[in-house]
This record gives sequence, structure tokens and C-alpha cells, in this order.
Amino acid sequence: MVAKNPSFESLQELLADKYFGLVADVKEDGSYIIRGTFMLEDNWLRLKLYLPHYPALNGFELYVLEKFEYKLYTAENMTVQDDWQLEDFIDKLPQLLPPKKRIEIPKEMPPQGNIYADILALHKPNEYRLQINDTCTRIRFCEFVDFEKHYLELGLPSLELLDHSVPDCIPLGEMLEKSAHSLEEALVLFMKVLDDLRPFYENFMNIDELCHVLQPSPATTKHNSRVFPIKDRVYLKVTSLDPFACFGSMEIKIIGPTDEVSRLRHVLSDGLGNWDSELDMYKNLLRIFDLLFFPMPDWVDDQDQKKDEEDDEELRCNICFSYRLEKGEVPLVSCDNAKCVLKCHAACLKEWFQTQLEGKTFLEVSFGLCPFCKAKLSTSFAALLDE
Repeated sequence: MVAKNPSFESLQELLADKYFGLVADVKEDGSYIIRGTFMLEDNWLRLKLYLPHYPALNGFELYVLEKFEYKLYTAENMTVQDDWQLEDFIDKLPQLLPPKKRIEIPKEMPPQGNIYADILALHKPNEYRLQINDTCTRIRFCEFVDFEKHYLELGLPSLELLDHSVPDCIPLGEMLEKSAHSLEEALVLFMKVLDDLRPFYENFMNIDELCHVLQPSPATTKHNSRVFPIKDRVYLKVTSLDPFACFGSMEIKIIGPTDEVSRLRHVLSDGLGNWDSELDMYKNLLRIFDLLFFPMPDWVDDQDQKKDEEDDEELRCNICFSYRLEKGEVPLVSCDNAKCVLKCHAACLKEWFQTQLEGKTFLEVSFGLCPFCKAKLSTSFAALLDE
């Protein structure tokens, strides 16, 4: 006599009674999915188990979270006996999985509640991706629906801030320590911060898409400034000192030869008085400088860009003979002599001046003199040194 398949309700009861933390779903094709976080022999496992022929195990796919990523196990890399039922399979997982992949419980547990039950409650794959390392001491929230590039990493069970994707000028650690006393509160606070930063990111997104951003490179969600050309040898550095008040804390510096900087500073001063709050940062800057657009790069994609930068000798620094430094800086400094071909990294010039007698007043009285033609270097280039 062939036994009937257990009902979905019976499977739910089994999981609730014996494997708290695991839940089951049935797909339209009749296959079963079991997922969740649960404790087995003093090990915490986070898994997804696909059973296309439940209650039989043939064709199963087991995904176990290991070091922030799910590793796939099937009958090809895991030995499963033909007569095993679901309980046999789950109970023997500690022996089936590689020993080094087992998840040990941290010795120190939070004073109240169960942090791992909180983790299970926060598993919402339709809103974000949740990842846990193999020792259950680090949790990462990422790939948020409206903020795909953002992430938050916390230590477990302490909830210490380990890493994040918002600008470093935001005291996120202090905010979490003051207001977030649980994992859920930390996540809610972080998502509120992201929502409050929408205007900041939207304004810089337009600049990233419509201007030739030279620094920082690559521009990320953690950067609160951009340097891009306004014309040949003249650049704008736009910084939001307080990303929560994008326009109110905006600082705009003009970088380039002395005469051009002096003239454009007057233009900027007059234009800021007519700033239109209905327009974004990019359009307001175009209006101020009476431009249709800012210069854009000639290349089509990143590969073309890297090739052009590496091959074009005119782009390279005249001191170190490279284009981009480790931190992403590019050669932007030129002197007041329009006929001089000098173009250097600000950091390279600073190092060069420090070896010269005339460099003693570097950044105090003047930027110095051009190493090639001895024409004056504009003090405006000092704004590049804090990138």
C-alpha cells in the first residue's frame, strides 16, 4: 500500500514542533520550499530547502548561508540515503555539511530576547537581502528595494556598527547607539536615514550622469562631494557638508587659474542669490554659469575610459607620470600661464614643494610656482588636497 503524501498542514506542524524557525511554502507546481534559521546541535543554520517531490528527497536543492552567500548542496555533493525522510535529512545535516561551515553560537548573548529569533522575523526578501556570516557574529542588510547600492553591517549580538553605505560625515554610529536598542530598531533607523537622504542622492545622481566627474573615482554612496570640469583647466568642487540639508549646507569651490577663478567667483556669488529651489543642483549650476551643459567625457564606457586614460600621455601627471592615483585623484593642477603644458596631481605638487625652499609657505600664503615655467599656481587648487 502506497502511503499518501503528508498534508501541508502536517508539515507545518512538524516544523513548528521540532524545527522552530523553519517555515514551509507550496509553489504552484506542487513543490515545497522550507526556509529559515534554526538551531541544530548547538549550531545555527540558515537554509533554503527545495523539495520538488515531497515527501521524497530526490531532486532536492539545499542552500546554506555561508560567509554572506548561499552555497548549494545537492545529491551530487551530499550523500543522502534513498529511504531517508525529511526528519532524517534535517537531523543529519551536522554530519552532512562540512565541519568548518558549522555556525557556532556566540558565547555572549544579548541581555533580553533572542537575537536569532529577531533575525528570523526580519527576513523579508521582497524588501531587502539579509546575510549572516558563518559564525553568526555579523549581519548585513543590502539590496534594498529603493536603495540597491546601500548596505548596513552590524556585529552580533552587540549591534555594533561595522560598516555602512552612507557618507562618513553622518554620525550613523552615534545615532544607532543612542536610538536603536534592537536589531529591528537599527534597521528601521537606517532605512529612515536613507529616505531622508533621497534629495541628496538624487541631486548627485544627476551630476554623475550628466557631468564628467573626475573625483572621487569611483563616486560611491559614501562620497558627499564631486569635482568636475566647467571648462578647459577650470573645475567645480561641489560638497554637501550636511547631506540631510543638501542645499542649505552646499559648498561650491571654483578651481583653476587665478584670473578665471576670480572672474567666475563673482559670477557664482551673483548666481547663488537667484538659486531656484524648484530646480535640482545640476540645473541651477547651469543657470548660474549660463551653460547648456557641462563638459562630458569622449569615451562611451568604462573600458574605453580606462584605455584612453592609460594611453594618453597628455592626461598623465608631469611629476609621477601616471594618470590616476590609488585614491582616485587625477592630474588637475595647472599654472596661470596659458601656454604651459603642466598638469599634475595636487598631492604630487605638495610633495614636490615640500622639498623646495619656496615650499615652506605651501598652503599658507601661496600654492607655489610652476616647476616648469615658474608662473604662479592658483591657491584654489588647495581644495583638491582633502579629497
